[in-house]
Formats: sequence, C-alpha cells, structure tokens
Amino acid sequence: MYQFIIATHGLFAEGIKNSIEIILGKFENLSTLSCYTKSDFNLKSEIDNILKKYNDKKIIVITDIFGGSVNNLFMEKISSNKNIHLITGLNLPLILNLLGEQENYLIPEELIQNSITISSDAVKYCNLELLKISKDEDF
Repeated sequence: MYQFIIATHGLFAEGIKNSIEIILGKFENLSTLSCYTKSDFNLKSEIDNILKKYNDKKIIVITDIFGGSVNNLFMEKISSNKNIHLITGLNLPLILNLLGEQENYLIPEELIQNSITISSDAVKYCNLELLKISKDEDF
C-alpha cells in the first residue's frame, strides 16, 4: 500500500483533499502538508517527521509547483530515501487517478506515469473545445 502526501504552499493541499473526499470518499493513506501557514513553520522538520512516520511504506508525494521550496526540499530527500516518489504539478484529476487506481498497480512508477498521462489530457482550453464541437457539427 502506498502513502500519499499532498504538500503545497498554503491551504491548497487541504482544499484538494476536501474535494477528493466529496468525490471518492476518505482515504486512510492520504495526508496533507500545508506549508507556511504559521510563522514558526519548519519545512525541513515536517518532511523529516513524515519520512520517519512512513519509513516502511512507498511514499508518493504530490507538490504544487516545480522549483518551489516544498518541491525542492522533497527532491533533496530522494537520493537518501528510495521509498519516495515525487510528482509536481498537483491537480485534481492527477490525485483522483492516483488514489482511484492505486490497487491496480504494484509498481509505483507505472501508477504515476499512467496518472500523469490521464491528468495531462484533462487540461483543456474550453473555448477551443467548443469551437471544435461546433466545426464537427457543421459537417
């Protein structure tokens, strides 16, 4: 079983978790890390606590933005902890697919690659999509 961690700047992680629970229900193997919401927040310490708590599991961490402090500090831990799988570019379709399909994949890399492909296809410019539909109906 995987342990999923949604780690973001501010309360974005909590908002995504709330949406997940409305759509798919609660997951015991899903937790959040809402960073910099308190003045005494220490990201390095929080990450170390997470890694200690879940040291016996494959951890899939999803962060909000590549190159941001949250993502960068998790990246620093990859070389010393082979149980971490780090994804960035958090969006709802990505995490819904990861959680919904987790039992179908024994290899985390395959689950992650499949979920990234599906979530990438979910990003659409709706105005253009309407134009495509309109053109298709004209024929």
